[in-house]
Amino acid sequence: MVKKKDMKKVRLTEKDLMRIVRKTINEESKGENYMFFSNLKQMRRQLDIMINEFDSNMVNDVLNNGHDWADDHITEAKVNIDQVFDFFMNKLKDEDGVEYKDYSLWDPYGDGDMLDPYDSEDMLEEKWSEKYKKSIDCNNPKGFSQRAHCQGRKNRN
Repeated sequence: MVKKKDMKKVRLTEKDLMRIVRKTINEESKGENYMFFSNLKQMRRQLDIMINEFDSNMVNDVLNNGHDWADDHITEAKVNIDQVFDFFMNKLKDEDGVEYKDYSLWDPYGDGDMLDPYDSEDMLEEKWSEKYKKSIDCNNPKGFSQRAHCQGRKNRN
């Protein structure tokens, strides 16, 4: 419960109040799940910036210098997005259980090369180089992926 002493008095002009009312009405008119789509759009904007504009060397330096939590958060976010994506892809099946292929093809790089997520040949495989694997300090792994790699290395020995 908010106490009266914790509340601030704020002066609003009529213009400010009308802007707030219009924004509220506009949000309500977008439908009850407008935040779902708004969040997806925001994530896409942020991902586009991180992928296309961030310097990968700078990101690697930051992640390797005590901020491996960011790698963990991206990994967890991917797991969550995968679950939502799979859920909706299953909902897009028709009564006969056939996927609507027009929803399963996409052009992630904008180069006209459409990828099919159900075709294993189209899925990207990113592998670590042997040099990178050998450079990992398993006494001080950075992030979820390196910890998993070190655990696997430990289990093989």
